[in-house]
Amino acid sequence: MAQAAKTDEGGRRDLEGELKALIANEISDAETFVSTEVVTERVRAINYYNGEMPDTPHQQGWSEFKSRDVADVIGWVLPGIIRVFTASDRIVDYEPTKPGDEAFTDQASDYANYVFWKDNDGYRIMWDATHDSLLQADGIVKTYWDDSEECEYSVHSGLDAQSLALLLEDPDVEIMSQKEADPFTDIDPETGQQVSIPLYDVKIKRVTSKGKLVMETVEPENFLKDRESITIETARFVCHRDPHVTRSKLIEMGFDKKIVENLPRYNFTSSRLSPEANARDPYQFGNANGDPSMDRIELYECYIKADVNDDGIAETVLAYYAGASGAGELLDWEIWDDETPFTQIPCEPVPHRFTSRSLAGDVMDVQQIKTSVGRQLLNNAYQVNNPQKDIELGSVINMDELINPTVGGVILRKQGSNPVNYTVTPSILQDALATMGFMDQVIEMRTGVSRATMALDPETLQNQTATANQNQRDSAYSQVELIARNQAELGWKKVFAKVLKLIVKHQDRPRMIRLRDEWVEMDPRQWNATMDAQINVGLGTGSRDRDMSMLNNILASQIAITDRFQAAGLADKAIDMMPKIRKTLVKIVEAAGIKNADSFYPDIDEADLEQLKQMAAEMASQPPPEVQVQQAKIQADVQKSQAELQLKQQDQQSTLQMTAMQNEANIQLQRDKMQQDAALQAQKMQMDYELRQQQIAAEIQLKREQLAAELQLKRELAAMGQQNENTQVSSDVRTGGEPG
Repeated sequence: MAQAAKTDEGGRRDLEGELKALIANEISDAETFVSTEVVTERVRAINYYNGEMPDTPHQQGWSEFKSRDVADVIGWVLPGIIRVFTASDRIVDYEPTKPGDEAFTDQASDYANYVFWKDNDGYRIMWDATHDSLLQADGIVKTYWDDSEECEYSVHSGLDAQSLALLLEDPDVEIMSQKEADPFTDIDPETGQQVSIPLYDVKIKRVTSKGKLVMETVEPENFLKDRESITIETARFVCHRDPHVTRSKLIEMGFDKKIVENLPRYNFTSSRLSPEANARDPYQFGNANGDPSMDRIELYECYIKADVNDDGIAETVLAYYAGASGAGELLDWEIWDDETPFTQIPCEPVPHRFTSRSLAGDVMDVQQIKTSVGRQLLNNAYQVNNPQKDIELGSVINMDELINPTVGGVILRKQGSNPVNYTVTPSILQDALATMGFMDQVIEMRTGVSRATMALDPETLQNQTATANQNQRDSAYSQVELIARNQAELGWKKVFAKVLKLIVKHQDRPRMIRLRDEWVEMDPRQWNATMDAQINVGLGTGSRDRDMSMLNNILASQIAITDRFQAAGLADKAIDMMPKIRKTLVKIVEAAGIKNADSFYPDIDEADLEQLKQMAAEMASQPPPEVQVQQAKIQADVQKSQAELQLKQQDQQSTLQMTAMQNEANIQLQRDKMQQDAALQAQKMQMDYELRQQQIAAEIQLKREQLAAELQLKRELAAMGQQNENTQVSSDVRTGGEPG
């Protein structure tokens, strides 16, 4: 942090000492004002919200009932306001303030919404600021640019010189340590010789972010200002008191270590402890003895107007002051050329006064009355249900049964004593309920919260028309809408104006973000930092059915107007209605509670509209509709005649083709028949030939067999003749005759 000169040339002015004394005095005065004028109401509001009412103690032994009207009212109003701002993904839209801004308004709006919802915990910021506003009159949102670097450290082993050089080409990489590793031995492909390649082990630091926009909600008790100013912008002194900063964090922020180590530790048990913080959560503070570096130090981030360069004009000075006021140290300071980072989110602004009115302030007195009446009602019910007993002294033998009766127990009295009598206590039920009902009406008149609006109570619908019930709900919603409008116009509008200025001033490089399922580059350096911020609060407080019904009516009227333009020949006007119709469709999706409504309909930009207008102009240059109809009819007749002629030609061609195909088929059939007949004739001749061959073979075989048989017969006859001749010779020999 650049620090201005502390003394003038002659050394006569101790500027740092004067600034330290001035800041200590402002802090002391602001804390005194808060402790005497504001803190009591804040602590009471927190206690009443939590159901603690130390200013309305109960009678010992009687009802401890506590009404919870503050919590009930805030619990009903808070969801409606949150829905106003979260119904759409775009809480802010920027509007141009000079020619040329139109090209960047959508980009700036998308990026600011992305920074709020994604980079920061937007929902939590919205919830906390709105809750503080309703409960403690004002929420405080702090918006600033954090220029501290975010780094990642990594270790890389075994890198050669080329890999190390490639790593260092990234400008965001810095070597923290480097040492040589064991070399790698390889074979040179050209020479075949072994070569030793040196390797390195390095630890690097990579800068992942060089600053970002930060948004956070400041506890109301930790925001200080001078008592005279009625706005933050005109205040001469505003300050963020942070009792949660540690010595380690202060040294990490760059402050002098010796000064930080000598700062007094924040004492949670002393009068320095914030009563609001203690009422909010009495268990979050303690004095556990840990490491001294983790001691909490009370740090004041102050923005004060003072003449530090002797030009007679007060400059805004940012100063860091640590320790209790009057006993602390000025850590560092510089002249500040930006706006102060704080923005007030009011509930019910009061003219010509800084502190607003809260819903809790409208209800706390009623809660106190209802608590007292409720206790009286319950105490009376106890007395009615358990009346006092009137007995004669010494007449009851078993007093325990009389004092602590049991089911079916028997009271024993002395003979001749008077019976036990019971004191009758009048019931105040009707009067007490009427009183509490009247106080509910007071709450309804002040805040709009009633049984009819908090929930669908069947009793509230009896003897009441739907229109009357809807009017009653709308009347209540109008008060919620007023609170939302106050917060939007007097608070969130300023917040997002600061967001745009800080982004344009400090983001010095493009950034890629994922938007509607696409990666988009955002480069704020060309944007106008003074574009108007408009907060989207058009819908959300009423019922979803009412919002969607209203939007559907708007959509129907837009379509009707578009049709009128088109029928009148005003095509350009009809085309200009398309983005408006798309916007209505997107709002319908948002009213239904569906996120990312823009993803349901394609974007329509100026180029699309110009193209549509050009197409419409080309269509308009065509002949009149009657001529177009006649031309179309003539052209249709010509096309019909051509089609009929073409059909006839196709029929003739088809007939010729069929005849040719039939003739070819007949010829082929004849060919096939002749081929079959020839094949059959050849087959028959072959069969006849084979049969003749078989017959001849059979005849030859038969002839052979006959010849063989005849030859055999001749042989047998010859043999028989020889045998007979031999037999005759033998006979002649025996008889002595000569052979004949």
